[in-house]
Amino acid sequence: MSIFGLHLTQIGSGDFLLDPSRSLNVRDMDRLIEEVTAHLMQVRAVRLYYDLSDLGLIDPLYYSWLDALARAAHIVNVEMICIRMQPTAAFALARFIEGPPAFKTALEIQDWQN
Repeated sequence: MSIFGLHLTQIGSGDFLLDPSRSLNVRDMDRLIEEVTAHLMQVRAVRLYYDLSDLGLIDPLYYSWLDALARAAHIVNVEMICIRMQPTAAFALARFIEGPPAFKTALEIQDWQN
């Protein structure tokens, strides 16, 4: 499934990988979250892996997108795990985040599954 700026791929039974592209506009997060969660419900997803490998920096706006998506996914009974976070993104996130995020993290998909 493709949503402008996002590509959602099934990678296992109930597991999906969400790849954001550089054209992702997180300012339109309400519409994006509606589309992603509707699709996750339709396909009976269990886990959503969000690939952050191309994101060198997480600012407060992008964090609010990740947080809102993770919370919406949780409401439809889907666990969100951010994978491949760059050290620079993790450092930037640590500078302004005040509590635990709504999403889990792992280096790779295999790290979470083991």
